[in-house]
Amino acid sequence: MSTLWTAASGAVPLLLFSAGLFFIVRLRGFYLLHPVRTLRYAAGRGEKRAALSALALALGGTLGVGNITGVTSALFFGGPGALFWMWCSAVLSMGLHFAEVVLALDTAAPPGLPRYLSGRVAKTVFPLALLLLSFTLGGGLQSAAAVEAAKIALSVPSPVTGAFLAASVLCVTAGGADRIRAAACRVIPLATLTFACLCIGVIVAFRAQLPGAIAAVFRDAFSLRAAAGGGIGALVRRASVGSRRGLLSNEGGCGTASVAHAASGTADPARQGVYGLLEVAVDTLLLCTLTGFAVLCSGFTGDGVAPLLSAFAAVYGSFSGVLLAFSVFLFAFATAITYCFYGKCALAALTGRGGDAVPYLLSLFLFFGAFLPRGPLFFLSDLFLGTLAVLNLAALIKRADRISHLSAPLIGWNRVTPRAVPRPRRPGSSKEVDRRRPKAGRSRRRTRTRSVGE
Repeated sequence: MSTLWTAASGAVPLLLFSAGLFFIVRLRGFYLLHPVRTLRYAAGRGEKRAALSALALALGGTLGVGNITGVTSALFFGGPGALFWMWCSAVLSMGLHFAEVVLALDTAAPPGLPRYLSGRVAKTVFPLALLLLSFTLGGGLQSAAAVEAAKIALSVPSPVTGAFLAASVLCVTAGGADRIRAAACRVIPLATLTFACLCIGVIVAFRAQLPGAIAAVFRDAFSLRAAAGGGIGALVRRASVGSRRGLLSNEGGCGTASVAHAASGTADPARQGVYGLLEVAVDTLLLCTLTGFAVLCSGFTGDGVAPLLSAFAAVYGSFSGVLLAFSVFLFAFATAITYCFYGKCALAALTGRGGDAVPYLLSLFLFFGAFLPRGPLFFLSDLFLGTLAVLNLAALIKRADRISHLSAPLIGWNRVTPRAVPRPRRPGSSKEVDRRRPKAGRSRRRTRTRSVGE
């Protein structure tokens, strides 16, 4: 049984890697070759407020205290070059994020689960796995990480931290989906800016070591030790919050981002897909990079929160413990409220009701997560994430042609706009009926009227 699980857990990251390469080729790598044009397209006219709200909500699911512990674990086991491989995993995840967001906006009525899933089994297993994942990864593991950080930095008892986190999340999530989105728009930017500024302060304080740290990343990038360490960091950073065990690097390809972005109701799927690219960029290319260079420049080594706590103490003195505990708590809170939104959508898809019981169940997992053993929680989170990834990737690859057509304005096809994209044929319809007809008068040839005398 253990051998079978080991093989399955190794096959899912390989499947994500292959699917990421597939969509980079299929989308012609537009976000890598033309980043300025891609950002300009996202900044065009449209429902920017709804798009940014969906981005903040989805970012809450990818952010987490694993952005701290996962990076330090990668550097500890793989050396500086492991950071390079985390960048590579982010590039692959970008294409998957873009694909699932684009397809979700084209097929799903907000809010809801991805409607592009095929088969009755997939439409039942996917929401069930997402509901259970919201309790393990979004509840128990987040509480365990916050409790560990508060105990190490401030010596706060575990029951106090667990109860405070559970009560805070329940006060927000019990108010419904609108209150969750409103809280996400405020908490997630605050958590991102706070942690980014703290890491930048450490890098500035040790700026003399920055050129050497950058050189070490590229010098050690292609060593076997760095590649293995980068894989550990990618696995740990997303699935294991506050430990060294997990399954996936981030949520690219798992379908969770499509749930958050579908709630935006944006008319242009390609534009919302660019916001999905920004989600991965902020999570991995920004926060993980700042964490890595803060640790490398300060020179402290170790696993978990210890090296970053030492780096903060060298710059911020006695306030370092408060700052780090506050950052970890914000990350855990943001992830918990996002997964509560996912759980409500999943329960509504299974039962046809609103999922009002999810906030209360999640608060119980947040409280008891301080006491539950982490081994079963990690195992279940890996299992649920792998299930989501397999179902979602199969649906994305099956509809790759549709994704390419919807992405035509960014890929660079000649004069193709989202309005001119052909819609899927209805059962029993013919090609002539579904084909867009030209406007009257344009396709007719103009003939000269003969005069009477001719």
